[in-house]
Parts: sequence; C-alpha cells; structure tokens
Amino acid sequence: MELMRGRRFVVASYTPAAAYAGWLLRQMGAEVEHETALDPETLGAFLCEGARFSPSPALAPVAGEVVITDAPITDANRDLLARAAKGALVVWITPWGVESPWAGRPASDLVLHAAGGWMSAVWEPEREPLGPPGSQGRMVAGLFGAIAAAAPAAFGESVRSQGLVDLPVVEAVATTTIYDAVAFQYLARIRERAGTRFARTQPTIVTLPCADGYIGLHVALHRQWLRLCELIGHPEMVEDPLFAQLLDRAENIEALDSYLLPWLQVRTRFEAYHELQRAGIPASAHPTMAEVLDSPQLAARGSWHLVRTPEGRSYKVPGPPARALAEASVQPAAPRIQGPWEPGRVRVVDLSMGWAGPLAGHVLACYGADVIKVESHRRFDWWRGSRPPGDDPSLALHERSHVFNSANRGKRGITLDLANRAGNDLARKLIATADVVVENFAPGAIEKLGLTYDRLARDNPGLIMLRQPAFGSTGPEASYLAFGNTIEGMSGLSPLIGYEEGPPTMMSNALGDPVSGLNGALAVMAALAGRGQDGRGRCIEAAQLEGFLPFVTESLIEYQRTGEQPARRGNDRPGAALCGAFLCAGEDEWVAIEASTDDEWARLADVVAPGSPGSGNVADLAGRSKKDRLAAWTRFRDRDTVVERLQVAGVPCAPVNNEAGVLAGEPFATAGLFVPEEREYVGLHFYPALPVRVDGERLLPSRPAPTLGQHNDDVFRGMGLMDEDLERLRLDGVIGEWPI
Repeated sequence: MELMRGRRFVVASYTPAAAYAGWLLRQMGAEVEHETALDPETLGAFLCEGARFSPSPALAPVAGEVVITDAPITDANRDLLARAAKGALVVWITPWGVESPWAGRPASDLVLHAAGGWMSAVWEPEREPLGPPGSQGRMVAGLFGAIAAAAPAAFGESVRSQGLVDLPVVEAVATTTIYDAVAFQYLARIRERAGTRFARTQPTIVTLPCADGYIGLHVALHRQWLRLCELIGHPEMVEDPLFAQLLDRAENIEALDSYLLPWLQVRTRFEAYHELQRAGIPASAHPTMAEVLDSPQLAARGSWHLVRTPEGRSYKVPGPPARALAEASVQPAAPRIQGPWEPGRVRVVDLSMGWAGPLAGHVLACYGADVIKVESHRRFDWWRGSRPPGDDPSLALHERSHVFNSANRGKRGITLDLANRAGNDLARKLIATADVVVENFAPGAIEKLGLTYDRLARDNPGLIMLRQPAFGSTGPEASYLAFGNTIEGMSGLSPLIGYEEGPPTMMSNALGDPVSGLNGALAVMAALAGRGQDGRGRCIEAAQLEGFLPFVTESLIEYQRTGEQPARRGNDRPGAALCGAFLCAGEDEWVAIEASTDDEWARLADVVAPGSPGSGNVADLAGRSKKDRLAAWTRFRDRDTVVERLQVAGVPCAPVNNEAGVLAGEPFATAGLFVPEEREYVGLHFYPALPVRVDGERLLPSRPAPTLGQHNDDVFRGMGLMDEDLERLRLDGVIGEWPI
C-alpha cells in the first residue's frame, strides 16, 4: 500500500523493536531512512531491507522529523534525544522506560516477558512457567511505536507532532495480557497455570494429541460447543449434566477428554483442522515452519515476499500486514454533517466484537477519535459474556465482564438490530457521516447485512472501512474462523512453546488478538493519512494471520537457514549462557534470569558464590548443572532480593509477575500504567493505559466502556430522531438497553 507516500521517518534500531516499527511504516508506503545494528543475515534481512547496517546506528535527528529508536539509555542519548524532541517527534523504545527507576537496568526478551505478565499462567502448576521464544515483546512494542509515529499524519493538529514518546517494552507486554490485572480486581483471584489448557475456566480452549502430533481446539462460544458435540458424534453431551455448562465441563476434564481424544487420535492434524473449521469450530493444525511456508492459504493470497542477504541467501518472509481492497473515486468536498458526533474529532463506527476490532477502536479513541460502538441488545458483543439459564437479571452479568470493560473504554455505545430493516437503515445513516467503520464479523456476515464497502461508499465516498478477517477474504481457508489462540497456532508459534520433552501449549493472552487490533489501528491511521493527501476513502483488509507472521519470522528464518524445525526448548535461548525461571521462597514466587553472554554468567556466578574458592567452579558449570546450582541458590531467598542483587550486578533478571505484580509492583506502580476509572455496575478499578507517554503525559480514554445502549438517546437524537421515534424503536425491538 502507498497510503503514507510522502511521509518520512528516521529509524535507528538496535533491537527488533524499532526495526519492526520502521518495517511497518515502510509497508504502509512511507519513506523510511533506517540504520540498524541487526544482523543482515538473520532477522535484519527481513525487518531492515534497504537499511544501512552498522554496529552503532547514528542518532542525528533533524527538526520536523519523526524519529524512532531503541538506542540504549545513556546520559549522552538522553541529552541528544531530549534536545531533538523540542523540534521533532522522537519515539524512544526502551526496556523499562526512560523515566523508570529501572531505566538503566539490564533486560532481555525472557525477562521482559516475565515482568510484563506473559509467563505466570503458562504451563504446569508445579513446574517452571514458560515464555514464548523470540522477541515477541519487543515486536509488540514496535507496533505501538509505529502507531505513535503515524498518529500526527492521521490525526493532524489534534495530536502532538513534537515531543518525546517514552515507550517501555515491559509496558507493551503488560498491556497485551488479556486484562488479567483487571480480572484480579474484579474476581479477587490469581489465574493459575493450566497445562495445555488456556485456563482452568476454559476447558475447550486446549492443545490435544492427534494421529500425527497436536492440534489446537479453540471452542469459546456455546454455539461452537454444540457444533463440536455434533461433529464428534456425541450430541447427547449437550444434555449431559457433566457438560451442560462451561463450569461443569471445567470440573470434568477427564470425562470431557474421553470423548474428544478418540475422535482426534484417528485423524491427522490437518484432517481434524479442516473438519473442525468446516463445521464452524475454530481450530489450529499447529503447523511446522515448513508447513507455514507452504500454506495453500498464504500462497493463494500472495502473502510472502522474497529477500536476499548480503551473503546471497534468499528467505521467504511476510509481506504487508494490510492491503487496500478497494478505493473510492475522488469526490468534491461535501459539507460535513455534524449529526451525533463530537466536534473536531475523527469519527469511528465500531461494529466489532471480542478483542481485535474493539482494541483497534480503543487505540483510536485514546488518540482522540470519537468512537461509537454498535451492538444489539439481542446479540451483544460476546466479550460481555453470556447469560446462563436461570440467572438473576438484576445481576446484570453482561455489564460485569472485565475484558469488555477494558477493551471498550473511550467509546460511546448504542444498540441496533442490524438484521432489522429500520436498524440497518439507521446504521447506514450513521456510517454515512463517519470517517471510519471497523468490523470483524464472521466471513459473509457483513455481506448478509448489506453493509459492504461498495454500498456504504456510495453514500460516503471518504469512508475508510477496516475489515479484520482471520485468514483473509480470499483463498481456500477464507471462511475459516479464529480467535487469537487460533492465529497464534496457525502462525507456527504455539508448536514452539513447551518443555523440551513435552507437548506444545499456548500463550496465556491469545496474542493473535492484540496484535491484530494494533495492526488494525495502524492500518486505519495510514488510511486516514492517505485520505488526507488524495481525498479517497478505502476498504482496508488486515487479515489476522498475515499480520501475525512477523512474530514468528525469527523461527521461519532459522528453519530456512538450517533446514530443521526449531525445537521446543522451555525457556532456553540459543547461544545463551543460562536462561530460565527459578523458584524463590514463598508460594509460586519465580524469577526469570537470562545470562546471554559468558560475561553475564560470570557476574551471576560472583553473586551466587561471591569470592569463594569455588566460585570459579560455579562459573565453569555447564548446561543443567548451571541451572541446578542456581535453583538451589534462589529456592530459599526472597524474590525481590534476588532480583535486586542480580540487576545491580548487571544480570538481566525480573520477577515472573502474576496479575497482582503487574498491577502493583515495579516498574509499573511508579510509572502509573494502571489508571483509576469508575464504571456503573462494577465501581472503581484500575485499567491499563496505552504504554506510551508523550512528554510525560499518558494518552487516556475519555470515558469508561459503555453500558449496553448507554448513549442511545444522545446519538439518535443527534441523528434527528424524536422521542416518539425512539419509543417506537424500543417497542419494535430495534434498540434497547437490556438483553432480550
């Protein structure tokens, strides 16, 4: 796409974080001047194509530019970038934050994943908690960095075009957990590790064995449970009291698996995957790197790009995370109808559900957009939860979902039955005055509702439509369904997560969802920038699998270099002197430690056995002996003391934070990442802000998540409806403020 043609960005990258931000902007058509320290024969070949390679990328910002860097924190860099930020927008990505009390402390990928909350709920309860391989946390930070850099081009004078954007990787990790820190406040319990299941409360989001390996089953909704029972030949399970409700299934795992495993064990991964998906059940075949590269779906969509390294190697790497499916012709500027919209703000209609689409809308709201969320009181956003049979309506369970109440902050909310002609007409009337519409419905749904881009653009040629299909709108798997876990699995990431001798598992945050939401927000910003230059509205497709592929590109390149599928390694990192999570004193208190070099291991050894005659022997230990010796040292020591001593010694180390640690521990407490917010039905809680501060100020949503239909009267009156019109719509079931 050439949406950001003419926009210029300067990138100086030391890690994948800034490099990925630059790559993303380049895919959107921007001119990116990039100097990098990444290896041009490995990940640098992908993220830094066309860049200059240098072990010490130059920092020479010029007034008026947008600069993105992940340069180390030094006094010289602080001074240089602070001065530059007086005349330019400087996005500085650092491990802990420029102003954090941990600012100068060492960090590594594993340590950042642990501190940010990605590890504590992954794998077996009595064993070492696991993090994902690779640089996923820095990649997420790169996404936030690209969004921060693109915002002035998208929103114009309503956002700052100068200043220092402080973007800590650890905060990017923490804000892409599945709002566990908010759940802790709502439910007063810590999420436990649940083996190959996503959570103890989600028994059918699980990794299970089949004839030739493992498959991911991602049955999150009741209708999908009904389809699964029918598909495996046991429709009677629906009425069985062992499985009648979700919590019943969670309490009867062994009985549940006695039905699932026989069906899976006579089918290969891809046989089961296609059968499940054709029945409307989200599932992942857990492909190898070779199978990802040979995917018929990705081939049909032309999802790959070929790069060549200075030494002559060729790699298949991901192409753009979004594409323009259609664009409107340029129309004479029409008078802007005020309608229900707040003056001077980008106007967004959010039709989406779950996490990916709503997160895109939330990010846009934090940057100042007026976002109106559209649900139906007949079929509301499924992230509100469902009402179990026999529940007390006065409990208003649909208003007590921590995930919905987190992902939809900053929005106004209305209800419309889009399947009803009057409701559909009102939706089209609202969209006709909007800048952006966001949808992530199941394949074919938007077409059945008659809300296609072609039809909407007739009334609003400047409209930008964001579509977020799981696998893309074309190709043999275009009709397949996915949650974030499915995307994670089909990218090949889930098969890499697990103990060396055991089965694969999944991350604790369905990472495919927040990555898709952030990609969607960036794509909308790029389209707004493009419209600002050429006046054209566009339909943008950000297929979730394609947008996630960069997160496994390290492993894709490793496979293409060696010809071998990367193995599950637990927390070990190739080439690291020592890497892992170690139990400390207390209940389930762990630290993550990564000594990437022999020098870091020697410093670690000096702490473990300071000045003793045996310290040299400690430093000489190899492999498992190193881990055993260190485990014995940490086991009866206070975790915070261990972290402090090792960090001061220059060894990357952090607590494996659960949701309580992320909410109230350092470095988050000092940074103010979680901000208080009062909401009807649930009261006051702390919710995560975006992981960016511009000259010290957080970008915060303007209001809590809407209650169902909360702003019906305000919005519809703004559209010209009278009180009698609203009463008729309520009587006809077109709008409402309570589920039916």
